[in-house]
Amino acid sequence: MITPYKKYVAGLLTVGTLVFSGCQKEAFVETNINPEGLTSVPPGSQFLNATINVHNRDFEAFYDFYRRIMPWMQYSTGVTGNGQNFTQVYDNFGQRYGSLYTGIGNALTDVEKLVGDLPAEEQPRYVHMIRIARVLKAYYTFYVSDIYGSIPYTEAFQARYGGTQTPKYDTQPALFATLDTELKEAITTLKTPQSAPQVSLGTNDQYYGGNVQQWVKAANALRLKIASRLAKRDPAKLKTIAQEVLSSPAADLMSSNADGWVFVTPAGFTGDAGSNFFPEVLRASRPLVDFMYEVKDPRIDAFFTPNGYSQANIDLLIANRQLPAGTKESPKRYIGSFTSPDESAAQQNVRRYYTVRTLAVSGANQTFDTLSYIQPRLFQASYAVNGTAGTGRNYFPVINYADFCLMRAEMAATGITTEDAKTWYETGVTASIDWYDMVAQGGQLTNYTPVTAAEKTAYLAQPKVAFNPAKALDQIASQQYVHFLRQPSEGWATWKRTGFPNPTSTVMLPNLISNGAVLTVPRRAPLGIPSPTEPNYANRKAAYDDMAKEPGFGRDLQDATGRVWWDRP
Repeated sequence: MITPYKKYVAGLLTVGTLVFSGCQKEAFVETNINPEGLTSVPPGSQFLNATINVHNRDFEAFYDFYRRIMPWMQYSTGVTGNGQNFTQVYDNFGQRYGSLYTGIGNALTDVEKLVGDLPAEEQPRYVHMIRIARVLKAYYTFYVSDIYGSIPYTEAFQARYGGTQTPKYDTQPALFATLDTELKEAITTLKTPQSAPQVSLGTNDQYYGGNVQQWVKAANALRLKIASRLAKRDPAKLKTIAQEVLSSPAADLMSSNADGWVFVTPAGFTGDAGSNFFPEVLRASRPLVDFMYEVKDPRIDAFFTPNGYSQANIDLLIANRQLPAGTKESPKRYIGSFTSPDESAAQQNVRRYYTVRTLAVSGANQTFDTLSYIQPRLFQASYAVNGTAGTGRNYFPVINYADFCLMRAEMAATGITTEDAKTWYETGVTASIDWYDMVAQGGQLTNYTPVTAAEKTAYLAQPKVAFNPAKALDQIASQQYVHFLRQPSEGWATWKRTGFPNPTSTVMLPNLISNGAVLTVPRRAPLGIPSPTEPNYANRKAAYDDMAKEPGFGRDLQDATGRVWWDRP
């Protein structure tokens, strides 16, 4: 097990300075605690600071994704499978909440405050920058509320500017409505010619380089994403928002992978083997590997590594008398780990799958592993293979084109829109394959072969993949689940929204059995117990009391198997 460590803010800034040249970030430590220091910082620099903080969350990667959401959603397991109590949430989960209030939200609020401090004649040049900052803040606020429910927003981020230090909590339905209103306003303003030439974010915008039209597309995709959470709560409002978004001019909507809202960085952004981004602990899961292998999914070698039994390694083991003469390489080198604790603990499986062979080769021990791992450079481009650090790129998707297409397919299949579900399903699947192909090559993934057009055509013709109107939602959600390996939180949300995948769906996720009993998979973040000594105790307690009135909330505040407002049975 890797021991997590905390990065000091100064270390973050050093990485940022090396990765993002020409940007002024040296004042960030001061400005995060001292608003007086903001006067010398350009507004665009605080936008970059927020962006880095959105994605440089190595504690979130380790605690939330690697140890919790990915095993819960059966994307991965630990090295020896899942432990008996792996669905329990007992420490360090929910890193995103603190991130919103200790850096990201404040930095994006600073953008507006810094503009407000400029001479009056200069302020009209920053209208677009302010709206772009609001789009990013809307995304991260939604991302936090998605698993927490009610959170402070409309009165938050103002304390150091003379505002309240005890902000009220916005309920989730009210918050989602507020964010949609803000995004609509941002889109309208970004599309409106301004009276003064606009100051571009330029390289401070590591998503789109300051391209305003791309931000219009991103904001429309985010409106659709937030609205998708209303399917079981307010389908009429979902329909209204979806129709508004999708009736936009074509130029305002994502139309290719080039439009994706993705943060791309050099390898060093995720650090070295000491970083908590280190993904070496992630076994590939048997359900996902088996599905992808069966349907000849072209993404399989972008997602997983082959096991250690190449013919060359088999020959070494034969020579060392660890395998019988004549043993041949299996055509299936992608073998996943059991996801149910009882199966991974069964002695026959321990012997066959979880016991590695070891052999001294050139003076060093070499292990030969029966099981596959998640492709490490998919999550950490700097990951060292055979002692050589990676020099490719990291890709952090927010909403990419495949995601946008599959949202459209789902809404068409469920009657929210009148679009053709099959067209958007096939476009989304193809876009996902192409995106992972780009990521695999850009991230220098090992044992990877670029995808061919023939492979994509053959994949779409597979019986479990070829669009079937009778199983439309199952197929669409299953493909969303596969696509979201790089965004496990969205895979988790897909499962909560749709009920897919499940034990009988296209991608079959078995029940998780521990000590003979079916485990209940968590659905939200555990909430801390308010203390009467907290400055904002009254607002926090009132918000949690209100959330607890909802059916399905759970036994208590810390019951992660409970549900937030949008997550209905």
